[in-house]
Amino acid sequence: MSTSTESSAATPATFPRSALATDDHQVHESPSIENVANTLLMRSAPTVSPSTDLLVDCVPFSHLDEADLQDWERLRGSRAEFASPFFSPSFAAATDTARGGDVEIARIRRGDQLVGLWAFHRIRGVAWPVGRCFNDAHNIIASNTVAIDWRWLLKELNLKAFHFHSLVGPADGLAEQDCFETIAAFSLQLGDDSPAALRRLEQVHTTLKKQHQKTRKMARELGEISLELDCRDADLLDRTIQLKREQYLRTKPLDVFASPWSHVMLRHLFDKPRCGAYGMLSVLRAGDHLVAAHYGVREGDLLHYWFPVYDPRFAIYSPGTALFKSIVHSATNYGIRTIDMGYGEPTYKRKQTDTQSRVLYGVTSPSTPYHAWHRLQHQTHQLARHLPFKQRVKKWMRTIGPLSPPSPLS
Repeated sequence: MSTSTESSAATPATFPRSALATDDHQVHESPSIENVANTLLMRSAPTVSPSTDLLVDCVPFSHLDEADLQDWERLRGSRAEFASPFFSPSFAAATDTARGGDVEIARIRRGDQLVGLWAFHRIRGVAWPVGRCFNDAHNIIASNTVAIDWRWLLKELNLKAFHFHSLVGPADGLAEQDCFETIAAFSLQLGDDSPAALRRLEQVHTTLKKQHQKTRKMARELGEISLELDCRDADLLDRTIQLKREQYLRTKPLDVFASPWSHVMLRHLFDKPRCGAYGMLSVLRAGDHLVAAHYGVREGDLLHYWFPVYDPRFAIYSPGTALFKSIVHSATNYGIRTIDMGYGEPTYKRKQTDTQSRVLYGVTSPSTPYHAWHRLQHQTHQLARHLPFKQRVKKWMRTIGPLSPPSPLS
C-alpha cells in the first residue's frame, strides 16, 4: 500500500531463486520466494473435507477467546512470512472495530488441534482480505504440516471466491490458473546497524547520497531539521491523512481514505498500547514547518512503510527522501531491524531497499464461470495498460466513479 511521495506480466505460480537486478545494483531475493508459487452467528457447523481429515468452522472475530488468540500467534510463529503486522490479531481487531464487526475467522482443525486460521471479509458472498486494499500481506495462517485446498475451504464456508492482491507464503493450496500475476515486493534489512545499512544504500544510489545537500539547504532556509519517530499527536495524524488525500487528488489514483472506516482503523491502531501491531506516525520538521510525515504499522522489530507524504510547498528539498533517511538512521536506536515497503514497483522502492520477493495477485473460486470471467477481466485490464491514452482514461474513470462496485473500499 505504501505509495510514492517523490520521486508484469503474468507468470506461473513457481519462481526461480536467482538474484534480481535493479537499475543500478542488485537486491537480495527473499528465501520466502520459494513458497510464493450471518456474521454475528456461527455460519456453519464443523464439516469434514472429502479428501482430508480437516474440519472448519467460521465465527466473527469478536467471538474469539484467549485460547484462539494464543493459537493464532502460535501459527504465525511457524513461518517467517507471517511476521508481517497484517497477519496480526491487532490489525484484524482494528479493522473489525472500524467496519462494524464484519471480520470473520475461519478456524481449521485436525482433530482437536487448530492447524489453520484465516481472517477475511464476506461481501455479497465473496471473500476479501481483512482490511481490503489496506492489507499488504495475506494468506491462510497455517502450520508447516498442513496444506489447505482453497477451493475446498471456500465451498465449506459457502463463499463464491476469494480475491487476493498480495498473497505471501505458501501457495500450494491454489490452482495454477488462480494466480493472474506476480508482483515485486521490497524490504530493507537493517540488522543491528541501521546507519551502516543507510551508507550501503548511498553507495549505489546517488539520489540518496546527494540528499544531504538538499537537507542542509532546507535547514538554512526553513530552520533546524528534527525527526519525531513515534509522534503521538492525533492532530498531526489528521494532517498527514489530509496531505495524503490532497496528493491523491493531484495525481488521481484511488483515494483509499474516501471511506470513513479507513480513518477509524488508522486511529484505532494509533491509539493502542505499544504491543502487538500498532500505528506509528513519524514527522520531519524544518523549524516550525511540518515538511514530511509517514504513517506506518509496526510490530516488534519490523516497520511496514505504509503512507509516506510530504508538503508539496517544500518539494524542492525532497523532504520525503529526507524523512526516509532520518527514519533509517534512527531505526536501530528504536529497535527496528526491517523496513517493509510492501508490493508494487514505484522507482523510490528500488532506491530505498535491498531485498526483493514476489507476491501473488488473482482469484480462486470453486465456480468455473466466476473464475473465467474475472480472469478475462484481468487480461483485458492488462491489454488496456499498454494503450497510449491509458492515463487519461484512468483519471477519467476514477473521477466519475472511484467507488464503483466492486470497490476495494467496500
